[in-house]
Amino acid sequence: MIRRFRRDESGVALGLAVIVVVLIGVLAAGLLAVVRGDLEGTIQTNRGQRALHLADAGAQAAATRLRTDANPDHYDAEGPDNSGWAYVSPDGGAPGVTLAPGGGAARVTVRYLIPARTAAQQRDGRYAPERVPAGLPDYPDRDFFLVVSEGTVGGTRRKVEVILEASGGSGKEVVQWSWREVYE
Repeated sequence: MIRRFRRDESGVALGLAVIVVVLIGVLAAGLLAVVRGDLEGTIQTNRGQRALHLADAGAQAAATRLRTDANPDHYDAEGPDNSGWAYVSPDGGAPGVTLAPGGGAARVTVRYLIPARTAAQQRDGRYAPERVPAGLPDYPDRDFFLVVSEGTVGGTRRKVEVILEASGGSGKEVVQWSWREVYE
């Protein structure tokens, strides 16, 4: 009679249990990394949307400002007479104003656009987007302004450029001529 030796298998269950626990841990860590990346992407997207809304709100605030003060001399390259909203600061400090409506900020500047007389000037960012009508020295009762507004939320920035047309002599009517998001 041949005797078979039985192996002692008492430690196999413990070894398998350890391997299963390690595999579940690795899978859980991988899933956690994927979920965290997704969450961070969602947070970044939300911050970007909030920053864009802040930038747009800054442009709307500039339009409101122009309804009360659309004097081109307050928004040109000459610093001393400029409004605090001008792209050239009246006191030599940082240009424009900062609006901080909770959870972020918008930096807004307003620039008077010089009347355009040629097609080349219309394409130049310092000039108005429309030509002065033939035979006139300037636009009849209207001015163009470039508003640059940059919204910031948690390190995420969005920037918009808006051209506003102020008419009515005192700037009582301000309409949006163009709007675009600027990517840097």
